[in-house]
Amino acid sequence: MRRLVIGLFVVAGVACGPPMRNTPVEEIPKLTKLPEVMDNQSTVMDPLFKKMDQSAFNDDEWAAITAASTRVQATSLKIKDFSKGPEFDALAVKLNQQATVLGNAYASKDVNAARQALADMKATCKECHKKFR
Repeated sequence: MRRLVIGLFVVAGVACGPPMRNTPVEEIPKLTKLPEVMDNQSTVMDPLFKKMDQSAFNDDEWAAITAASTRVQATSLKIKDFSKGPEFDALAVKLNQQATVLGNAYASKDVNAARQALADMKATCKECHKKFR
């Protein structure tokens, strides 16, 4: 019985993971809460972070990469509306630049550039979360 209860809590925890948000990109400037913006970022970036060590991307993955680039360019600009100071803003600008690099990697289908951009973006996210979360 105890294992069943523990199993149910584990399943409930997975089901109640971070919210998935897919706000249309043109609506991102209208978001009013930082968690909404962050959820939009993690919805597209978390799956890509798991693929950043791949040696190649298929067409669906390249489509996800370009969509993520576009979304994070928008969300990283919006993040500054919830500024926590100059260092926070600088990390938002850095993430925006990295998202642009990711989009450029998609345009040229440069796997190594995409992998590096994803790694850089993940590092920026971790740095920001460590300092401001």
